[in-house]
Amino acid sequence: MDDRQKTITARIALVSFSSLGDGLVYYMLAENLRQHGYDITLYGDIAYQLRDWMPHLKVRPYPVDGKFDVAMSQYHHVIMSPPNSLRRVLSGEYLEQAKRKWLLLCQKAPQAWCYDHLIQDLKQKLPASVFSQLEPMLACGSSIRFRKFPRGSSLVDVCVAFMRERLGLQHATRDVSLHAPEHLIYRRHPQRVVISPDSAWPEKKDWMPSSFVKTARLLQAHGYQPVFTVAPLNHQRWDEILQGEFMHAKFSNINELASFIYESGALICNDSGSGHLASILRVPVVTVYRKRNREFLWRPSWGKGIVVTPRFVLPWLGEDIWRPFIRPVDVLRALQELIQKK
Repeated sequence: MDDRQKTITARIALVSFSSLGDGLVYYMLAENLRQHGYDITLYGDIAYQLRDWMPHLKVRPYPVDGKFDVAMSQYHHVIMSPPNSLRRVLSGEYLEQAKRKWLLLCQKAPQAWCYDHLIQDLKQKLPASVFSQLEPMLACGSSIRFRKFPRGSSLVDVCVAFMRERLGLQHATRDVSLHAPEHLIYRRHPQRVVISPDSAWPEKKDWMPSSFVKTARLLQAHGYQPVFTVAPLNHQRWDEILQGEFMHAKFSNINELASFIYESGALICNDSGSGHLASILRVPVVTVYRKRNREFLWRPSWGKGIVVTPRFVLPWLGEDIWRPFIRPVDVLRALQELIQKK
């Protein structure tokens, strides 16, 4: 859709969930709404850190606690995947109030978030001309995964289908990207491989630190330049693990991380937000995943990527033992295969 298209007068706020992966999915949604002519504002602390990479969008941080209602009142329509600060209180009377004002959205939303009378309520409240612009998207429901999708579909695929079939965005596309600041050069350091060995759910998702270190040694032996980077709260722990053997790049915000990844040759990570960030930047990404499913729904899928899974998984006392069954050499081979792909 031509960006020069006249902007629709309906003002929409899109509020993203708190995580990095979700934040990028909702950026894709916001950018498609913008390209279809809507006056869209994206809310999210992750997006706000990346605002210089989103020059065509209006991007705002989350309103301070207790100010969501005031901030959202300036829009004709609000599509919200409630961030953590709201989810903690999203029940009882507050939930009943929220779903009458805002379209609550999630990958698989609870039934309690649905409100069947939103269309009628907005029709009574909004000018007819504005309501007619919004009406095609008001019956979309609260779940992005709104139907059964073929095996191997990614969440990006699901979201594109949701935009086309439920929001009425006929030209919706996955082909969006972050726009790098001019001083950055795409993959300036092709041999530099960023290793991101942490995640928001370490006890479930993280491969063994020793395995990441062994992978870095293999990379170095094959002429690559491995560089570790983790979330600030994990800086001290990984300083102790690495003992100065490899470079440990430390960033205080997502903008700095994005700049470093953008100029790197590839990224190796757990199932985590950094993989989605590399993917939307079109930097090749190798994901270490705990299940034997290379095409799991939440895999990074904007750019080139390979998922490395265990050779087998051993059920044991209610848990799955998977970490020993992924070898560092498996990750190295995946990276080599990925980089050779055209």
